[in-house]
Amino acid sequence: MPFLHRLNLIVLLSMVFFANACSTSAGVMSSNSDSPAGDSSFRNFLVVGISDNYNNRAHYERTVVSQLRSRGASATAYYQAVGGNKPINRDAVRDVLEGSSYDAVLVTRVLDRSSELEVKSGTATAKVTRRNDKPLDFFRYDYEELYIPGTIEVRTDVNLAIELYRATDQNLVWSTEISKTGADNVGKLIDDVAEDVVRRLHRDKRIAK
Repeated sequence: MPFLHRLNLIVLLSMVFFANACSTSAGVMSSNSDSPAGDSSFRNFLVVGISDNYNNRAHYERTVVSQLRSRGASATAYYQAVGGNKPINRDAVRDVLEGSSYDAVLVTRVLDRSSELEVKSGTATAKVTRRNDKPLDFFRYDYEELYIPGTIEVRTDVNLAIELYRATDQNLVWSTEISKTGADNVGKLIDDVAEDVVRRLHRDKRIAK
């Protein structure tokens, strides 16, 4: 299926990208290529993160761009290419690619996500209020039991698909899946995923020297 048609379908089916999630534990699975263009490497990437959370998408795209540039490539975030929070659809991507110097499009989307809440109870202490100025006496003080609030941790498991397309003929040339688990830090999750993606691209020689 041509890239632009695949992208349109992905947008329609995609759920929230990197919402209520975070990082620390990660695994990378299956990197592959299913086209004759599988040996291609690229110099100029258009980076697309599919999400209905614009801030998270922009953060992810910026971070991947920064990682790619640190490897010597050129790269542009989709939100910057279109001028802000614009829809990700077939026509919009076509407009960005037309007449541009991009030779690859890197798309990231959510395969599945699950979250669990863990509530940790707080501890109790006592607040003492003296009722008068008489000598210390248990019965002349008011004791109020106070509770230190508990905490809630959100554990999220997220599986992501990353796909690399050659811009000239829109063939899929490389893909990988990344799984992450953690709690309570969306920004760290995004940074970790971006680093993993670009490390994989470099390892599999998709970034031209």
